Amino acid sequence: MLTPHKDYRRGTEFTLIVFDLRIPGGAERFHRERRPWAEAGDVEMLDQDHPVLMVQPGSARRISP
Repeated sequence: MLTPHKDYRRGTEFTLIVFDLRIPGGAERFHRERRPWAEAGDVEMLDQDHPVLMVQPGSARRISP
């Protein structure tokens, strides 16, 4: 899927982080990075093995260790 399920505002800057779940530890890293963003981040799947975390800079509630 290359398009999001919902509209994103134009003019807002987003950071896209692509994960490769085929790499050992990739799924754990994805979940560890996703937690701090909670509702401030969205996840889209490029394909079965590549989630994309979309976040607005400065919106994390806490930093993951």
